Amino acid sequence: MSSSNGNNSIDTKYYSSSAIVSEVLALVQGVAVPGMSVGALCSYGDALVEAYTQSVHRKEQTVERGVSVPTTVSVNRIIQNHSPAPTDDYVLGEGDVVKIEIGAHIDGFVASAAHTVVATSVPSTTVTDRRADVISAAYYASEVAARMVRPGQSPRSLVKAIGLVASGFGCTVAEDTYTCQIDRFVLAGQTTFATRFNPDLFAPDVTFETGEVYTVDCTLSTGDGVARASDHDPSIYQRDVNRQYSLKLRTSRALFSEICKTRSVFPFLMRSVAGDNQTLKAGVSECVRSQLLVPFAVTVDKSAGDVFVAQFKLTVLCNYTGPVRLTRQPQMPSVRSATAIPSESEIGQILALDCAQAELPELPRLKTRVNAPVAQRVAGASAAMDLS
Repeated sequence: MSSSNGNNSIDTKYYSSSAIVSEVLALVQGVAVPGMSVGALCSYGDALVEAYTQSVHRKEQTVERGVSVPTTVSVNRIIQNHSPAPTDDYVLGEGDVVKIEIGAHIDGFVASAAHTVVATSVPSTTVTDRRADVISAAYYASEVAARMVRPGQSPRSLVKAIGLVASGFGCTVAEDTYTCQIDRFVLAGQTTFATRFNPDLFAPDVTFETGEVYTVDCTLSTGDGVARASDHDPSIYQRDVNRQYSLKLRTSRALFSEICKTRSVFPFLMRSVAGDNQTLKAGVSECVRSQLLVPFAVTVDKSAGDVFVAQFKLTVLCNYTGPVRLTRQPQMPSVRSATAIPSESEIGQILALDCAQAELPELPRLKTRVNAPVAQRVAGASAAMDLS
C-alpha cells in the first residue's frame, strides 16, 4: 500500500481521516478541564468522529467510515485503553495529567493521534514538576520519532532514539505501546514493533520504505514503565477475524452474532453492542476465553508512589522526500522542564531535521451539532488520581 502512488482516492481518504482526527483531538482537548467526566469526554470524541466521517466523501455513500479505535482518556498513571462505563467513571481534578487518543477511518484508511494536557482551571499556570519532565519527554520523543520515519532508516534506530529522549528526562518508555505500520482496514501491519526497547524482543531488522504509513506512539512514564492490568474492566474489544470456534452458550452465540452483524474489523466499545442487555453481557466471557474477542486491558504503571504517564501519538507517511506528518501536532502544553536537549547532541541533531506537515482538507460544517459536555463545578483543587 502506498499513499504516494498517484491514487488520489487513497490520498484523499488518508488525509480526510487525519483532518478529522486532528480536529476532534483539539475539540476534546479544549474541554478536558477540572470537573469534566472522563466518560463524557470519550463519548464526545466518538460522536464527533462519527459526525465528521459522515460529512466527507458524501458521494460514496456505501463506503464504511467512522471510529477506528474508540476515544480513550487515560489519566495520570493509567497507560492506555481507558473509556469507562458510567458506573466506573472519573471526574478530572486540578492538575491531572490527561492523555486523549482519537482514531478515525474513511473506507478503512486509518488515522490516529494522541495528546497530553494538564487539567487546570488556570490556563496560565506553568507546570514545572515531574509532570513537566514526562510531558516534555513524550513530546520530544514523538518529534524525534516522526523525523526518523524516512526511507532507509530502521525501526531499531527509532526505538533507540526514543529511549535516549526518555532517559535524558529521567523517564522510561511504557510497556505495551507500539509503532504500527497501517494499511487499509489494518491497524497493525507487517512492520509493527514495541516502542520500548526489549533485549528479548528486538524491533524488526528492516528499513522504512517509501509509501508506508505508520502510527507512532510515544508513551512515557515517570515510573519504571512496567505495565499491569488495572482494576478497571476492559471496555474495548476487537474481533479476531482469523479465529473460528463453535460457541456453546446461547448467550455467547447471540452476542457474537450481534457483533458480526453490527461491527467491522476495528475495535469497538462493548457497551455500544450489549448496552444494558444482561443476556448479551453474559456472553462476553466465553467469547474471550475462545479468543473470538480480544479485550484491550486498561493498564497502569505498576510503580509505587505518584506516577505520571504522558502520551503523544501521530500518523506519519514515509515519503521519498522524507517524513510527512499526516495528523497535526497540537501545541506543547504549558510545562517547563529543567532538562534541555543540547542542539549538538544526537537527539538535537535529529530534531533539526525537516518533517513536513501534510496540507489537510478543510472539513465541512457539521449539519447536526455535537454538543460539548459540561464540566461539574469543582470546589478547590483535588489530589492527583492514583488508579490501580
